[in-house]
Amino acid sequence: MFRVLGMFGLGGAFLLISPELRGSLMGTIDSAGKLMELHSPLSYVLLGVALLFAAIFWVHRSAQPR
Repeated sequence: MFRVLGMFGLGGAFLLISPELRGSLMGTIDSAGKLMELHSPLSYVLLGVALLFAAIFWVHRSAQPR
């Protein structure tokens, strides 16, 4: 848990101090949103299916004994 929080914390801190990386990330997110709107509604359905399968995979992996 601490490892995940540390990675997100360091990533967030780096985004705060790096305007070039922050701009690049926001541009990528914006272009992905526009691409989703271009191919809607099928893209939203496929995104929902992909998120559902990711959640199923995550729950299945977390239930495995170590």
